[in-house]
Amino acid sequence: MQIARAGDCVLEVEEPDLVIYRLGGVVDGHHLRALRRAEAEWSVGKTYLLALVDISGLVSSTMDARKASTEPGTGTKNRAIAIAGGSRYTQMLVDLTMRAARLLTRSELNVRFFADEVIARDWLSVQRAELVKLD
Repeated sequence: MQIARAGDCVLEVEEPDLVIYRLGGVVDGHHLRALRRAEAEWSVGKTYLLALVDISGLVSSTMDARKASTEPGTGTKNRAIAIAGGSRYTQMLVDLTMRAARLLTRSELNVRFFADEVIARDWLSVQRAELVKLD
């Protein structure tokens, strides 16, 4: 179910714990901040979130978007992030941004890249099973 849209970017959610960022076009900081606010509102009361980030439609991102992605969130923390699609160049930029986010927020995010959404969802299912054991 789609809960937010900002520019060419969409945030979808699937109960009980999955947020799906579909990033498209040129992503700016205000796009990511709007989607992250919607995520925070949806995730109230949840102990963890899994995130799928589809970058197959991503053209580029601004410096402000990269900054926004490293800002600490206000809602439930993501425990695993699967990033699907995108060129090697785009994956490299996203990887650098995610490394910065982990350092700045001192989080233990588990982040992996996948060729497509199907494989990414399979991995997230395994992560969910592990997180449920910890709860």
